[in-house]
Amino acid sequence: MQALDLAIRNFAVAEHLLHLQELFAESSSFKPEDTFSLALCEELNLPKGTALHHVKNKRAVLGVLGSVTLPSCLTTNQGLDFLLRQAVVVSCSALESFVWDILRENALTVVRARGRSANETLKKITLTLDDYLSLEGYEDPDERLRQIILQRFERGALYDLEKVSEIMTILTVRDLWKEVTTHTGIGEKEVKDRLTDLIQRRNHIAHRADRPDDNTSGVDVDAHGLRPITHAWVSTRIANAKAFVNAAASAVGKAIEKLELIIAQREEQKLAQQTLA
Repeated sequence: MQALDLAIRNFAVAEHLLHLQELFAESSSFKPEDTFSLALCEELNLPKGTALHHVKNKRAVLGVLGSVTLPSCLTTNQGLDFLLRQAVVVSCSALESFVWDILRENALTVVRARGRSANETLKKITLTLDDYLSLEGYEDPDERLRQIILQRFERGALYDLEKVSEIMTILTVRDLWKEVTTHTGIGEKEVKDRLTDLIQRRNHIAHRADRPDDNTSGVDVDAHGLRPITHAWVSTRIANAKAFVNAAASAVGKAIEKLELIIAQREEQKLAQQTLA
């Protein structure tokens, strides 16, 4: 399933951001012994006495050429939290893209199998004149139908879980959350709460750079005036979103398999009728 493969690659980007933040968090500048600097210069094939910046924490030691600007975020308190916020944005984009891509991949199969008995959302799709004219460029009627369906959903508009549930219903997944809890072993409320946390935090980061608003008055802020964020909070919700995507992909796969069987049976019947005629 291409939608799942792409989502997993997108989640990997968010996970890399988490790893970077964890690797360099709580770093500070230090002055090592001369023997360390000499060994580092030798390893990097640099002349003895080359100016170097040195940074370390409990996990790593970093030596940087003095001519290279050392990012202040490495040694600033909570300076690397921007990586956590970016991981939130990336993981939400992964979830959002998955929902869109899985609809794009399978919408036509749903219409072919269900026809006039398709989901009410599909049956009520309307077109504007601009929509109609924009479809003239698609000669393949199947692709034209796919585009009509996709125009019902604005890409990049995941503000809550209702859109996810709506699309899964269109794809004939009967009980999404039961499938998710069975697949992940996590309770429905917990999965939903974590997904909602992630989506709302992404929206807050995108619209307010994660600064408190009127609805979050009294909330603690960090040294930069932003809402506090932790590695544990982000990693838990990204793992939850990734698990949800895997579960949803499995549920859609089962549903589409049944629809494809219906289509295949109709084709066999049609071929049999033509043979008898």
